[in-house]
Amino acid sequence: MRKLQDTKPIWHALIWIAIYILAVNIGDLLGEVLQFPELTSIVLVALSIILIVYLRRSGRLAFYGIRSVQPGTLPLTLWYVPLFAITFVQYAKGFAPGLDLTTIVFAILLVTAVGFIEELLFRGFLLEALRTRGNLTRAILISGITFGMGHIVNLLRGYSLPDQAVQLVAAVLIGIALAYCVVLTGSILPGVVFHALFNLSGTLTIHSAVWDSVAVGAIAIIMIGFIVLLHKRLEKVRSAPLESAVGSHRGA
Repeated sequence: MRKLQDTKPIWHALIWIAIYILAVNIGDLLGEVLQFPELTSIVLVALSIILIVYLRRSGRLAFYGIRSVQPGTLPLTLWYVPLFAITFVQYAKGFAPGLDLTTIVFAILLVTAVGFIEELLFRGFLLEALRTRGNLTRAILISGITFGMGHIVNLLRGYSLPDQAVQLVAAVLIGIALAYCVVLTGSILPGVVFHALFNLSGTLTIHSAVWDSVAVGAIAIIMIGFIVLLHKRLEKVRSAPLESAVGSHRGA
């Protein structure tokens, strides 16, 4: 696997994405058999630890954005503000009934693990691999679209087609915005926090097709304009001295 990081980085990313999807489905299946639905969260926490150890041994943690935002890029983290703002949109639906401490704790474990793994795989492994092809904007778009399309596997978890379509639209737009933010700051960690908070809001709130459609519509409007602004901002900094700070992690 480690050789693929250098020789075939895109395949390296896709293999880890496949492992992640397999882990989710195994966790769901065994959780159902054992009548312990929270098992998936434990499986994904274990996978997160495996990924950290894997990258630490190869000295690639910083290379894939598991680092603080880079010197000179701290002001650019303000671009995460619109993303963090949308984490509160879904709470307008109201909290789901029957929430208890155990449910909330396992929900937090699950969304944290999912947030970390998906940011690492899509904004770390895949985005970094695509950047080697030379066209940064294309790399950002492909990583975002791939991230969104990856949510199709939720059909296997019992999601309806309308629910899946709603989630896919939001995931593509958010994935593209997050990819821009990672390129600007050199770190996936703010995205991990956002990802976890966003998923948590969906987990703890009432499921409603109407409300979900309204929320995604609002998110789409915000994200489309936000992505345009991010693109313009990136164009301004690419040829500036900041670029060396943002891109330096690629050679770490």
